Amino acid sequence: MSKKSLRFLPVGLAAGSLLAAMTLAATAPASASPVAKRQTTVTALGYNSTDWTYLQVPPAANQPLFADRSFDDSGWPSGQEGFGTVNGTCKWNNSTDVKTHWAVNTDILVRHWVHIPRDAQQVRIQGTVDNDASVYLNGHLLQTVKSGNCNAGAINVVVPANYLDCCNLLAIRGHDYGLATYLNVAVTYVKPTPAA
Repeated sequence: MSKKSLRFLPVGLAAGSLLAAMTLAATAPASASPVAKRQTTVTALGYNSTDWTYLQVPPAANQPLFADRSFDDSGWPSGQEGFGTVNGTCKWNNSTDVKTHWAVNTDILVRHWVHIPRDAQQVRIQGTVDNDASVYLNGHLLQTVKSGNCNAGAINVVVPANYLDCCNLLAIRGHDYGLATYLNVAVTYVKPTPAA
């Protein structure tokens, strides 16, 4: 073999390897993996939502059944979130963010029906309260929050799948220790969708 042909051997081998790789790629199936899924987060009940029924009660008032689906709240007023006062140290204690008055040194009982599709996953309740809250869905206590001064996102719980129905009752008891009040929550879920 001459020096001239040795000089071109690596290039010839590289070209041959490239041709072989292209042939294998052309004969390989387009995808051997199952259809990939991506997830979409959907808001079932947004912050500042309307049509809440609510009742302000003394802190010691016993209302054990208010979180049950069968509880009759037809005599309660209807209002919009956020519930609270417009004076206080919380950044949401203003006339723009407070839609319905919640008096200091009282508890507030709030209820709202939420539609969640059967294929929903990771149903999450999130929100802010000043001071404390007990969060229920369909009568099940999900979270007890001691938030102090309006900590954003203090309410944050994923609902167990066996607690869900197509029509769900979200109920919250907010408790205040004085100075200012605030309550505002949202419900989201993850809906898997097939990739395009």
